Amino acid sequence: MNEAKRRDLSRQISGLGEPRWQDHALFSVCLRRLGDFLAERRRMPDVGAEDASEARLASWLRTQQAAERHGTLCGVRGLSLRELIGPGWAFMR
Repeated sequence: MNEAKRRDLSRQISGLGEPRWQDHALFSVCLRRLGDFLAERRRMPDVGAEDASEARLASWLRTQQAAERHGTLCGVRGLSLRELIGPGWAFMR
């Protein structure tokens, strides 16, 4: 059984609906901010950073990484992050 079918059956059995997705416009803004951050600082954002905007960006990225690892991230969003960061982005810190 493929992963998509397994998730669909799990949702049917558990009564849980599709995962709620962040607004596309907000995702795009965060993705652009991440791209700007990577270009300027040449490193991944740190969740423990003193700069609150960096810490929020790192937290957002970790949420996306967790969704990708659990198979719940929309394919287009995963592709966008993979194109920006590179292969294996879901396991980077």
